[in-house]
Amino acid sequence: MKLTFGEKIRDARKSKNLTQKQLAGKIGAKHNSISDWENDKNRPDADTIELLCRVLNITPNYLLDTSPVEYTPAEKKLIEKYRFISKYSPEGAATVGYILDREYRIAEDRKRQVIPTLPKEDLAAIECAMKKFDIKKAR
Repeated sequence: MKLTFGEKIRDARKSKNLTQKQLAGKIGAKHNSISDWENDKNRPDADTIELLCRVLNITPNYLLDTSPVEYTPAEKKLIEKYRFISKYSPEGAATVGYILDREYRIAEDRKRQVIPTLPKEDLAAIECAMKKFDIKKAR
C-alpha cells in the first residue's frame, strides 16, 4: 500500500510517540503546519523536510518517493527487534523465523482462496425465498 506524503509524516511521527505540537516544536514549525502536511494540504520547504527527516529518523527518499521500496518506521522497528533477538537469542530468532514462515504460508493460502460468486438469478431467488419466509439478513 502506497502512503501519501502526509501519511508518511503521520506514521513516522506516531512511531516516535510525538504529538503534532511536539514535532512542530522540534523543527520550529507551527502546530497547524504539521496538520496541513499530514492532511496533504501542502508540503514543507526543502530545509524543513531535512529537519523532519532528522527528527523522525526517516530519509528524504522515503518521504518524497512514491514507490514502496523503503521500509516504514514500523517495519524498521520490527527489523531492529529481529536483529537484536538474533544477536542475543538465536533460539528466539529461530522461533520468530518459524512463526513468520508459518504465517506467510497461511497468508498465501488465504490470498489464493477465491470465494465463488453466485449468478444474479440465484441471488434473486435466494432474496425472494428470504422475503417469503421472513428471513432477515445477518448483520
